[in-house]
Amino acid sequence: MIVREWSKGWLLGCLVLLLAACGRTGPRLDEESSAAIPPDRVPIILLPGVSREVARELKGGSLVPFSALALRTDTEALAHLGDPRFPAAGGQPAEVSGDLDRALRGTDVRGLQPLISHLIQHEGYLRGDPEQPRDKDYPENPEGVRKDRRRQASLFVLYYDWRRDMTETACVLAQRVARIRALTGAPRVYLVGHSLGGVVARYYLRYGGRDVVGDRDCPLGNGELRTAINAPGDSGTARLVTLGAPHQGTVQAFRALIQDFSLFGVVSLGLRRAVFTMPLAWELLPFADSDGRVPLLVDQNGEERVSLYDTQTWIGREWLVGNAADPERRRFVETMLARASTLHRRMAERNPAEESVPRLVVGAGCRPTPARAIVADGKLEFLSRTQSDNPLFARATVPGDGVVSLESALGVPPAPTLTPMTVCSAHSAYVDDSSVVDRIAQFLLH
Repeated sequence: MIVREWSKGWLLGCLVLLLAACGRTGPRLDEESSAAIPPDRVPIILLPGVSREVARELKGGSLVPFSALALRTDTEALAHLGDPRFPAAGGQPAEVSGDLDRALRGTDVRGLQPLISHLIQHEGYLRGDPEQPRDKDYPENPEGVRKDRRRQASLFVLYYDWRRDMTETACVLAQRVARIRALTGAPRVYLVGHSLGGVVARYYLRYGGRDVVGDRDCPLGNGELRTAINAPGDSGTARLVTLGAPHQGTVQAFRALIQDFSLFGVVSLGLRRAVFTMPLAWELLPFADSDGRVPLLVDQNGEERVSLYDTQTWIGREWLVGNAADPERRRFVETMLARASTLHRRMAERNPAEESVPRLVVGAGCRPTPARAIVADGKLEFLSRTQSDNPLFARATVPGDGVVSLESALGVPPAPTLTPMTVCSAHSAYVDDSSVVDRIAQFLLH
């Protein structure tokens, strides 16, 4: 495997943070001493991406239809987008995060587990509960320290309900960072995000837990804590690593919104109807060019650039699931497209808070990755990397990791503090390569 690095450089997209004033908060910050973590140990917070393990827990069990992941699309739900206290299906994010941590202990963290093992086995880190750092009862830790409540953990995995609006996840992340810093006494933390987790981490650096799309504060925390939660996260973050993050979106999100998937081509999972309701899917759509269009379709006659963020495009091309004449459905789509477009613009612009933090941005470039849909007989087709004999294969795919293109994974505004790195990897296998793990550890710790 060949790894190339640049000292300077520039670039999501297939959704992590909460508590205090809303929902379960765990012990108060003054209930635990912060003296048990070594002063030179900077806590590391890991943010996974979308995974079926989390999906299994969100839907309540493997026998529940996948469409149970659907969220609400009504007027009340739209009015509360970005507010993690709103009781959408699946529970409040402040509760869901802790529930997921407890349910998934003993389950490998998709896209990050080899890094976790390295940090524990070779760097002296201990994994703990983001709500209670003294709880270290995780199978990765040495058995002798799992029940030791005197010593604080220093490595945390923050699970979250990735179906929800990204600003809700950032609100939860900001609350967790503030809590971990207070409980451990650490002035700053390291952030490592895989896939969507990397985009959420970048948002947090820029805007903290604040919803900049809706121009409102994260409601978690009180007093000084709430002020810290809504401030940009750069002051509390020492370094950031992103792995295969769709910083400029991914065509896979578009595919999930317009096509239903099936298991082995036989058993329908009803995924499309569920995905349609998830703000995440809309926010991970490919970024538009300056004219508002996306080079999204290709046929024998060439490429078509589509006004992807115009509701009439979705209606006219019959891309909406369900009744396109339903006012509630149309209002939902208009809201999703408008929020996604604004979010993309805010994430693409230069930002001094983000640029103040040293960042290692990793993308893969050796796997053909869908970038265009092929138009054939009025239908859309997305090619897999095994269909290289298709005459339009070279125009419908680009280098990437199979899910996120290299351009998107490295699509961060350039700055002296940015280090882009290109590897050869599948989307969930970045840290399966020991050389990549070593490079991340070197960037963070040495």
